[in-house]
Amino acid sequence: MKKNADIPRSGKRYILFLLLILFVCSCEKIDFLSRPYVATVNGAKIYLDEYQLRLNQKMAMLPGGVPTGDHSYMSRLEEEVLDGMITEKIMELRAKELDISVGASEVQERINEIKKDYGEDFASRLAQQNIRYEQWQEALKKELLIQKLVAVDVNAKIRVSDDEAEDYYNDKRDKYRVPARVRVAQIVVRDQDTAREILGRLNAGEDFAKLAARYSISPEASQGGDLGYITRDEMPEPLDNTIFRLPVNKISPVVQSPYGFHIFKVSDIQQARTKSFAEVKDEVIAEIRAQKEEAAYVSWLNALKLAAVVKKENTVLRKKVNRQK
Repeated sequence: MKKNADIPRSGKRYILFLLLILFVCSCEKIDFLSRPYVATVNGAKIYLDEYQLRLNQKMAMLPGGVPTGDHSYMSRLEEEVLDGMITEKIMELRAKELDISVGASEVQERINEIKKDYGEDFASRLAQQNIRYEQWQEALKKELLIQKLVAVDVNAKIRVSDDEAEDYYNDKRDKYRVPARVRVAQIVVRDQDTAREILGRLNAGEDFAKLAARYSISPEASQGGDLGYITRDEMPEPLDNTIFRLPVNKISPVVQSPYGFHIFKVSDIQQARTKSFAEVKDEVIAEIRAQKEEAAYVSWLNALKLAAVVKKENTVLRKKVNRQK
């Protein structure tokens, strides 16, 4: 019975604690409900603090900052940022409608890819630019969501037939024309006497690659002087003219340039030609697809914008944003 007698007192403390939690939660709810917003898209709100953050980030990226006293520039910038957020919200709502989402593992996989390019200190690099890692991560997640949405709602519907690709190829044959090119090796030395001596040894039958590796001062000397395939006008005159007049496996005379004294040997000549459709089919299809995807994306986004009910809260924009500048 003594144990039960304590219940009212502990119960009162519990009720008071519960009421305190409910009060705090209700205050938070009231604060949330009164949170100012700058626009709605199909009823979904774009909040002032989010907009202000995006605007501040945009301003920070401007070289030299916002021109002092240029109110028209600032107005255009504010409008640009808000329109961008509205477009983003339209696409987010479309993704929700199609039940498209991005999981934590997808975000982490992309972060790992980025870290491979920028190194493990990527987070510290963001900090140096006053960018919070969490904000960047959230922006990355939105980017991945939009990419997935476009892939599903736009790109997946694009088709390119073989006949269409062949017609495109026939209409743009010149685009697939390959100029004449030669594979050439060189030996470069600083003085003419050395060049003449090496030329004599080459004409006597010594190996070009071995002499290049031993005497040439050019970067490709370790590869036997091999420059790979080159086309006209890649080399300065008179080198270019000498190379493209040289028959296969013939040794050139000594040719002087600002870099030194050169001796060349051409190992292969490929005449100018037009690649066949079979050779470039995948490339052609990719080009057509890219063009179609770009046009389809513009049409798709315009349609989403036309269907969206957008309301800008100009009163909030004028009173709140301007006051925070």
